[in-house]
Amino acid sequence: MKNPPIPSNEADRLKELYSLKLLDNLPDEDLDLITKLASDICGTKVSLVTLIDTNTQVFKSKHGTELEKTSRDIAFCSHAINTPDKMLIVNDATQDERFKDNPLVTEQPHIAFYAGMPLSTKDGLALGTLCVLDSKPKVLSASQIESLKSLAKLVERLFESKQKSLDLEKVYDQLKLHKDQTEEVAYTIAHDLKNPLDSIHGFLELLQHESGTSLGDEALEYIDYAKQSTQKMTSLIYEILAFAKVTSQRDEKEQVDVESLIQNIMELNLPTIRSENIEIEFNNLPVINTSKVSLSSVLRNLIGNAIKYRAAERPLKIKITIKDKIDEWLVKVSDNGKGIEERNLEKIFRPFYKENNANTDGVGMGLATCKKIILNLGGKIWVDSQFGERTTFSFTIPK
Repeated sequence: MKNPPIPSNEADRLKELYSLKLLDNLPDEDLDLITKLASDICGTKVSLVTLIDTNTQVFKSKHGTELEKTSRDIAFCSHAINTPDKMLIVNDATQDERFKDNPLVTEQPHIAFYAGMPLSTKDGLALGTLCVLDSKPKVLSASQIESLKSLAKLVERLFESKQKSLDLEKVYDQLKLHKDQTEEVAYTIAHDLKNPLDSIHGFLELLQHESGTSLGDEALEYIDYAKQSTQKMTSLIYEILAFAKVTSQRDEKEQVDVESLIQNIMELNLPTIRSENIEIEFNNLPVINTSKVSLSSVLRNLIGNAIKYRAAERPLKIKITIKDKIDEWLVKVSDNGKGIEERNLEKIFRPFYKENNANTDGVGMGLATCKKIILNLGGKIWVDSQFGERTTFSFTIPK
């Protein structure tokens, strides 16, 4: 028996093999389809996708055998990877000087025929093979050889897809780290600003209370302005804190009665709803499996926005519907309020954005928070509006 030589690029070959994590998650269902097809085309009992590790030949996919690995020094594929662009064919291993006394030939599984096409990266690093073998000598036709080569190319494409998937995972991890760090900084800054603002507001009240009228009307007016400014800044900080707390970690899902959720939101706004004759319409809404906290936050913001930006010339009507879209729920919150100018439709989900004509409280974080929540749930959110007439916010929640 002739021992297989070690490829000259062995270190790079093994580095690539490990970086792709191909030795993990065995077996592979996609590859199992290919190995079965290889055996069917070539008329062999066994077909394998092999990976050559330091001392072991590992079967990433197998058809027709229960073996999971062999020693590298007796593996036919260890010979094949030395010629990355060429198929190794052994028509009768019992008559081949390299293999006739090989334990895989003289003992189980008694290999007599072998054909293996190396599986190479774009840099020419052969990681293993797609091979077919049988216990009887055999000669493949030209079309069978070409088919086996084509299947090997398909395996290589799957390996390339694996590489791209790993690259995307790295990018995702980096983005998540950056996102988490950004949110942590925002939370820390907002939290640290809140305390001195509270102190300033307290000192202003103390000054206003103890000085009485001795400061004069103009000075007291300036103190009121300063207090209003600190209150606005405090509101801004609270909204930044709320936004920063909405992380990519999803809340625990549960069965949510959406109608009860809306009733609770209506009770929070009951004085305004009664005094302004606001109508909120919803009928036969389903119970859906999602995060109750997240869904409540989104609906509360959207209903609150509709109330905040209602038209003065007509009573506000809000309609909430939910459609079953097979693999997701489509939720719509429509109103007949002021509407949004078309040029501003893409801006409204930005943090701190407010309509130029909006004379309302708030700092413009509500819709940004809604978008963040929906994206974290795996859905999407968008808006359709006709300025001066109506607005519909739509979002999806995956089932």
